[in-house]
Amino acid sequence: MALTKRVELLLDPRQYAQLEEIARARKESVGALVRRALEREYLRPAREERRAAAEWLLSQETDFGDWEEVKQTIIDEKTKEIIKNIEAS
Repeated sequence: MALTKRVELLLDPRQYAQLEEIARARKESVGALVRRALEREYLRPAREERRAAAEWLLSQETDFGDWEEVKQTIIDEKTKEIIKNIEAS
């Protein structure tokens, strides 16, 4: 994904020196280090929560009953709605 947004972050010299040291050891930029930390700390939990919610939804067993009965209920309700609309006209 293209990096198109800029953030200005003020650090004290000691913090920046520590980040530079870590980045140098990992052969990456301080910016890349900060982006990864943000992803891990703030952005990934939201994805994990969504995944967990989706898994929970998919794991639920819902019995809607016999299809023929459900279909007939839908038809009956729609028929009542149509009749009600005709009578209201």
